Amino acid sequence: MSEIILRNVCKQFDNAHYAVKDFNLDIQDREFIIFVGPSGCGKSTTLRMIAGLEDISDGELWIDGELCNYYEPKDRGLSMVFQNYALYPNMTVYGNLAYALKIRKVPKKEIDEKVRQVAKTLEIEHLLDRKPAALSGGQKQRVAIGSAIIRKPKAFLMDEPLSNLDAKLRAQMRIELAKLHKDLATTIIYVTHDQTEAMTLGTRIVVMKDGVVQQVEAPIQLYNHPANLFVAGFIGSPSMNFFDGVVEEESGKAVVYFGDRTSGRKLYLKGDKAETALRRELGRQVVLGVRPEDIYEYEEAKAKGFHKDTVGAQVRISAREMLGAEVVLYFDEGGKTHAVRLSPENETRTGDWIDLYMDPSRIHIFDKETEENIFYREEI
Repeated sequence: MSEIILRNVCKQFDNAHYAVKDFNLDIQDREFIIFVGPSGCGKSTTLRMIAGLEDISDGELWIDGELCNYYEPKDRGLSMVFQNYALYPNMTVYGNLAYALKIRKVPKKEIDEKVRQVAKTLEIEHLLDRKPAALSGGQKQRVAIGSAIIRKPKAFLMDEPLSNLDAKLRAQMRIELAKLHKDLATTIIYVTHDQTEAMTLGTRIVVMKDGVVQQVEAPIQLYNHPANLFVAGFIGSPSMNFFDGVVEEESGKAVVYFGDRTSGRKLYLKGDKAETALRRELGRQVVLGVRPEDIYEYEEAKAKGFHKDTVGAQVRISAREMLGAEVVLYFDEGGKTHAVRLSPENETRTGDWIDLYMDPSRIHIFDKETEENIFYREEI
């Protein structure tokens, strides 16, 4: 059992600056929780407060029913994996793995059994006699994780552990971490700025901005139902497209005009989306959001049956990325660069003009003032 609860946790460096403010979260046993956000958002500071490496200015930290604000790091029953591996350069891999048990005066035979068991789990048995200088980045990271595992902590804390690895190795290590979480059946709290890691590893994701939690949700819920403009723009690659718009009513129907009003570009909304838009935003300026994969050319829009609910936007392609399984087209408008994700068969080239249609059932509308997604509560 390893339940961790944060209640109104704050980190204040001076009277005017909060690194973390009113952080609330209940982390259940065996969850894989991801803290994600831009640099300086407070995610690493929050992790360090849980670990005991930073003092908590205000609020409460509970670990397995015990108030732990003033517990020393060694007394919290947690293990931390750092970005820079934190290995002892003068020790072999075996020595690094065994060190935490040696200082606890565990019998040598038991140490040897546990070291070899952990090494087998992480597939580093053949590296036990090497020193860190002779290891690759991925091997060092495995040893660092092994050093944390061997202590059998209540929970693992990981601060951007894969950020020093190349793209291919990061992908491999993500798979290994997911397997490890399942095999160990323990709680992991993981900090990253990489949304791919967040989306693929987390059971829940905590999105932070300027020290404040923006949304806590399972990955697919977070992607499909962002609570506000920041979350919508931060999660997803390429990120969500945003257009200035206005909500109007035409013949009893809800319609969203977007981009240049004179162009006549508009979307007709149906069902709950239409009702919510008319009730909350009629006649008001809004931000229309749509993900790259929810924009289509005419034939695809017609095949999906929404070509009559949207007026196509004719745009000129400024860049093209062929990614093998998909093509991403970019166009510039209103001082912003927008993206469209299409099938690899698409032959549109840079400089070509193309008509694009949005799927009205997949769009989001954000209040211009509050930046809240007006559909958020209805959708979830």
